[in-house]
Amino acid sequence: MEQCLPEDHPDMIRIVQAAHHDIRPQATTKQSNSLANALTMALGNTAGSDEDLENIEFLIHFLSVNRASGAIDDEVFERLLQQIKTKEGRTDLTARFTQELESEHGYEDDD
Repeated sequence: MEQCLPEDHPDMIRIVQAAHHDIRPQATTKQSNSLANALTMALGNTAGSDEDLENIEFLIHFLSVNRASGAIDDEVFERLLQQIKTKEGRTDLTARFTQELESEHGYEDDD
């Protein structure tokens, strides 16, 4: 069983905060109902899109497990926290870590 950081661990809190850094709370104005906003969200071009939220979930788990096991030292951890603050950083890290996992375990996504 994989060991994860507890939810109240300071490193876990920092991971979650960094991963959600650029995600705006849901707007309650007309902007949230605009066609342009709906299209942008549907295409996954904004922080907080469905794809981005999947990446966030994956990265929180991945970083928690690897930090708990000691596989990520302090210096690397700080760099990763900076990268996951943006959608582009999360996309890049997800692709990189997914590729590493696939090569380590010998399987690929069937998509």
